[in-house]
Amino acid sequence: MAVKKYGELKASDWRTPATVYLLEGEEPVLQREFLTQLRRALPIAPSSIDEAVLDARETPVAALGGVMQTIPMEAERRLVILHAVNRYNASDLQSLARLIESVPSFACLVLLPSPVEESESAKAAWNALTKAVEKHGMVIKLTALTGATLTRRMVEISQEAGKRLRPEDAEYLQTLVDGAADRALAELEKVLLYVEPRSEIDRLDIDMCVSPSQQAQVFKLVDSVVARDSRAAMRQLRLMFQSGTRAEETAMKTLALIARQYRLLWGVRTLMQYQQPVKQPQKISPAVAQKLPKDPDVLQTLIRQPFLQERLLKQAERLSLAQLCHAFHAIEETDLALKGLRPSVNAAEIMERLIIRLTTDGEPARPSYSQGG
Repeated sequence: MAVKKYGELKASDWRTPATVYLLEGEEPVLQREFLTQLRRALPIAPSSIDEAVLDARETPVAALGGVMQTIPMEAERRLVILHAVNRYNASDLQSLARLIESVPSFACLVLLPSPVEESESAKAAWNALTKAVEKHGMVIKLTALTGATLTRRMVEISQEAGKRLRPEDAEYLQTLVDGAADRALAELEKVLLYVEPRSEIDRLDIDMCVSPSQQAQVFKLVDSVVARDSRAAMRQLRLMFQSGTRAEETAMKTLALIARQYRLLWGVRTLMQYQQPVKQPQKISPAVAQKLPKDPDVLQTLIRQPFLQERLLKQAERLSLAQLCHAFHAIEETDLALKGLRPSVNAAEIMERLIIRLTTDGEPARPSYSQGG
């Protein structure tokens, strides 16, 4: 039948649902929306006896065929949802491609891949499966909800609820949940309930309702560190130790995220040094991209989490390469102390000493040159 982006589906596509769909892409929000729309179109109530939810890791292709041949009891059609379809081996994928040719008209099969990519040996079989779905059903492309796309959706949802959410505040909420669309939208629901009966949503409302991820808390901590605000940084660190988990575990996780943040800053500082457009990562020179850290992948972070671009730039502008080197040395010493390879008192004390070193070591903080983009 066709290959379409989810956003391109029209009312006519839902009037007569296909017998088989393959959803490609890793966006759980859109995946859930698609299934909700499909149930309405069939129509089948969630958890109906005419709906079967299976996992390819536990369901042989032959068993899947048997499920699809089961006559629906209440609805006109039977909905069969198969998760992790790309976990099948090449032989099973080929069998599934043949099975798709004989899906009965009273069935509707939805194939959902897992985030793990198929192996090299299975790629040919996967391509055959995709072509079979294109011929007998529909391949739906799910584009990840990130950056400006997610911001627009959050603003629109707020408007539909009779509330005004500024785009910059929507972006701020994204930073608190690491840009994950499903969590951002779930947290937005809480904010919408919290502000009732007011019509304006401000940043204080977001801070009151949204529980920031550990990475977001580390981002805030590093903001204080690069500003040489040791008191604010220490307050943020102590808040992180109030999470309820063991101090040693909190210390190790926090240190790992601080190290990750500084590797990102090293990458952004490198891009600035070579006058690369941080806010247009697709235009960064491949030669310069080779110089960037790969864990985390700086380029992919800038592309997939565009709301971080400005914040990373502001932090990187205040740190020289010499200061970053001081930071990496302090982080390494802290890691050794947490592992018992350096004299220390306890995990919290070790982390507090790190914060003091990061806010005092190296040359004084000063804004560096800005770059366009």
